[in-house]
Amino acid sequence: MTSTRRLLTRRVSATMAGSVIMLAGVGLTALAPSAYAGTVTPTVHCVLPAGQGEATGPMDMTVTLTPANAAPGTPVHAVVKTGAGPANSTIGASNVSVTPSLQLTMSGAATGVVTVQGPTFKVNLTSGQPVPIPQYEGDFFLPATGQGAINFTPLRTSTVTDYFGSHTTNCDVTAGGGVVSSVNVQGPGSGQPTLTAPTGTLRPGTTVAFSGLGFAANATATPSLCDANGGNCLTTRFTASTLAVSAQGVLTGTATLAASGIPNGSYVAKVSTATAEATSPVTVQAYVPAGPRELTAGPNRGPVGTTVNLSGKNYNANRSITLQALDASGANVGNYVTGPRSSPEGVWTGSFTITEPLTASIRAMEGSNANNGTTVAFTIANDPPTLAAAASTTHAGGTVALTGANWAPGSTLTASLCAADGTGCATNKISASTLAVSPTGALTGGVTIAGNVGEGSYKVSVTDGSNTAAAAVTVQKRWIELNKSSGPTGTWVTVSGHNYGILAWIKLVGVDAQGKATNDISYAAADWPGNWCTVMQINDSRTVAVVASETFSPSKLASAPFTVTP
Repeated sequence: MTSTRRLLTRRVSATMAGSVIMLAGVGLTALAPSAYAGTVTPTVHCVLPAGQGEATGPMDMTVTLTPANAAPGTPVHAVVKTGAGPANSTIGASNVSVTPSLQLTMSGAATGVVTVQGPTFKVNLTSGQPVPIPQYEGDFFLPATGQGAINFTPLRTSTVTDYFGSHTTNCDVTAGGGVVSSVNVQGPGSGQPTLTAPTGTLRPGTTVAFSGLGFAANATATPSLCDANGGNCLTTRFTASTLAVSAQGVLTGTATLAASGIPNGSYVAKVSTATAEATSPVTVQAYVPAGPRELTAGPNRGPVGTTVNLSGKNYNANRSITLQALDASGANVGNYVTGPRSSPEGVWTGSFTITEPLTASIRAMEGSNANNGTTVAFTIANDPPTLAAAASTTHAGGTVALTGANWAPGSTLTASLCAADGTGCATNKISASTLAVSPTGALTGGVTIAGNVGEGSYKVSVTDGSNTAAAAVTVQKRWIELNKSSGPTGTWVTVSGHNYGILAWIKLVGVDAQGKATNDISYAAADWPGNWCTVMQINDSRTVAVVASETFSPSKLASAPFTVTP
């Protein structure tokens, strides 16, 4: 007791909460006898949570079961009270949540264990007195088989206390027990539903898929998680549920395990309706990181205002992640930012915006403890923006896909078409633009060349008002399109041409990186408007583009790139 008393001089802590928890459920108020009530006074051995020790002594237990006669597989209603147990509370506290339950062993016409699960109560604790839990009521289901008297003997009381965490006190009957009540089972049985849960290990915080058959049509299904012996069933061990029963009695849906408060071990998942219940064994095992925490960032350099995409692994599961910027000495140079939560498997993704010019790294930690985190380097750099065209050729009215990096996130972009030397830029030579900059400074989108632009060499220029970048592009009078831009040797490609001479003969050849013809060749003929379509097989691994020219006017040509893949 010395260590417990010492805790009273300190601010209430999780350890002190254990001294409260250890006595939950050891004393209950009186209940007037009823027609089917029985009382026994066994010796119980209580194992206290949070390392608070053990206690042994007598405890009165009264159980009332109704109805006295019931059919197999039907519910029985129980009212439970117990007297003062072998331990007292060592502190005073108000509004402590406790959830009691009683396990009963069956004998006679059936064997096994059933659980009377009580509701959650708010109680006030008085130092040196038993915890005053009111009488409680709950239902359990009789086995689907068996005829005759079933006797019920107290096996164990359990009390779950929610006070700085969830803690369970079990008091096992060790001597002096006996039958406390009986139910006479008679009549036709009621078919019991079935429940199927995932095999393997479940992580706290995971969403678990359940299925089942034989439930009452359209019944409301409630999940709970019980100890391995079927007792101490708590709905609070699931935080969300989509379980539903169809008109055919089929159960489907999911239930999400609580992220904390479920120790590793074997359990029984139970789904209950107003008229039936079904169970399935499950195993819960918290994730254990496989190695040191890992943190990656992209981009890892950029100007102030850059949004960095972060990902972490090997973090503890179901933890709130805090992000902060550090300078070169490791000191915090920005406010703490609450990021995402790690998954049940210890991974997470999030983003962080650089706001401080002294930033040299980003730290991602669990909660606010820097020892439970790691860092990744970030370089403040005002790199010039870049711009590249996906294809170097297009045509009047054609669209050029563009990419770039190091642009100011969220900036407004303006595109224009310039002469090959960068002069004479005109925005009216660009008829449309879909350019945009991501939070990481990446430019994507495209621009459409105005329909009145003549053939020739140009540059597409893009500016955000402060920075400008350009990419070379050739506008062709005539143009060709390939239905495939890449493929291995042997690939058949459909090639279509536009704006060629009226009824012109067309020769198609592959060219290598130096512009020399390869062994790939095909032919086509234009129609009256100058359009044509043909197929061509790419067999030469040197081919990097297809050139289509008029047979009698070879200078009237157009090209499109093709990449030979392994």
